[in-house]
Amino acid sequence: MVNCKLCSKTVSREDKTKIFCVTCQNLFHVKCTKIGSTDLEGLKETSKKWRCSDCELLSGTLPAAESSSILDLLRGLTEEVRELKSKLQGIDELKEIKEALQKQSELSFENMDRLLKIETLLEDQKTHVENLTIENNKLKTKISELEIRLNFTEQNLLDRR
Repeated sequence: MVNCKLCSKTVSREDKTKIFCVTCQNLFHVKCTKIGSTDLEGLKETSKKWRCSDCELLSGTLPAAESSSILDLLRGLTEEVRELKSKLQGIDELKEIKEALQKQSELSFENMDRLLKIETLLEDQKTHVENLTIENNKLKTKISELEIRLNFTEQNLLDRR
């Protein structure tokens, strides 16, 4: 048993839908080579030897039009690969930017939390200062009342002498 070089499935010797490459001596399923039934019949009738596309490429015996179209295809594929590499680099750069923005965002949230805590502390301090101001005013009033009493008491003492 031999495996088809293209699909790696078994090709039996009795299989009528097989074709043999005279250069690499591999067997292929006809459907894997994409040889049309007309072309296959032509090969059988003329007893022409068949070569797989890899061997034809290596031997350089592809018809000029087919070689040209393959070269054009290769050029196009090469250009597409370049474009894809460029896009991948762009994607990598975008990922780096995204990560940097996420870090900045996390820092911003941390700073926002800190600001909220500071704001709360400032509100607490403001309330504390307001309470101290009220207490201070009460004490001033009390001192003022005590000064008046002291003055009155002193005056009484002086008048008694």
